Amino acid sequence: MCRYRRGAILLLVCMAGSTLNFGCGGGGGLPRTTTPATQTSQGLQTGSGSSRFMQAPILGFAYAAGSSEVRTINGIPGASVLSPPIVLPDGITAIVFAPGQKSALVESANSTSIGVVSFLSAEPGPITPVAGAIAQPDIIVFSPSGAAAALYSTAEGKLQVIGGLRDRPQVTRNLTADELPDPARTFAIADDGVTLLEGTVNSGVYLLASGGAQLLENVSDLGAIVFNPSSNDALILDRSGNTLSLLQSVSSAPASRTLASGLTGLDGYIVLQTNGRTAVVTSINANHLWEVDLRSYQTQELPLSTTPAMLQPLRISGEYLLAWQPGQLAWIVDTNAPKGAVYLVPTAAPAQAALAR
Repeated sequence: MCRYRRGAILLLVCMAGSTLNFGCGGGGGLPRTTTPATQTSQGLQTGSGSSRFMQAPILGFAYAAGSSEVRTINGIPGASVLSPPIVLPDGITAIVFAPGQKSALVESANSTSIGVVSFLSAEPGPITPVAGAIAQPDIIVFSPSGAAAALYSTAEGKLQVIGGLRDRPQVTRNLTADELPDPARTFAIADDGVTLLEGTVNSGVYLLASGGAQLLENVSDLGAIVFNPSSNDALILDRSGNTLSLLQSVSSAPASRTLASGLTGLDGYIVLQTNGRTAVVTSINANHLWEVDLRSYQTQELPLSTTPAMLQPLRISGEYLLAWQPGQLAWIVDTNAPKGAVYLVPTAAPAQAALAR
């Protein structure tokens, strides 16, 4: 997950109560009926006598870059609703969730460094400041598991790696802008919390090793870089080349090969995610997204009825928050569906919100 300090205007097509399934190749959407999964015993609570109430599972959290409002996404894909805003620790001015949404990095008006908040349930934990960390980074990227992050500040001319985000967050590495080979466009960090890549404004991909920067790849127009989970293999999106490539073994014997081509229509800021089985890519100016099967290399296009703002990995692998703004409906994409599916998530009615608590 990568956050840039940029504004994004979302155009939401409000189709209240609809659930859409989109097929391969840009075909039209057909109504889809989803039967909720059987509730587990953990979600069923019994009070005195025969009274019972169902507590909906948490699919994830809806948030917007630069906003301090957060809502839970209660339910399952295709049958979920947004909660009212949840209560966050005082002083939070911006929040960015890690993949899987068990924790988040937060900016706070009361701190000189960025902090970490756990989200193990719908009730967030307190802010844990990260001593010495950049307070207001321009770029935040997480490792696929969310255990580590890289922060970059243009104003401070500083790049930092934060490790131990799940238990003991701390700055594990500091680099200055003078140590970078070229001005930065983006970064990527592996789950080991050590292997770090820089994507430059000149579309070079560099390994930022302890002994110095090493050029690994040059592309026509670098759109995004992301590591595969638990791996030192990275995916690289070349926007003008319309290709997705795999750069294998970046810290030992790097080798590149093309996984998919013809990924057109990706203008503006690119968002790219992978769960190791499927890569998903779109952009904030696109009206579609691309899914690439990393085993079969098959590619399919899904049309969208909203302007994407992110691809935030939710609590179920392969499920992503696509767009949300305070006061609006949310959109999520399900790459686990055979042909891919995009769902609209409405705000819960008061009775539903009370039931989910």
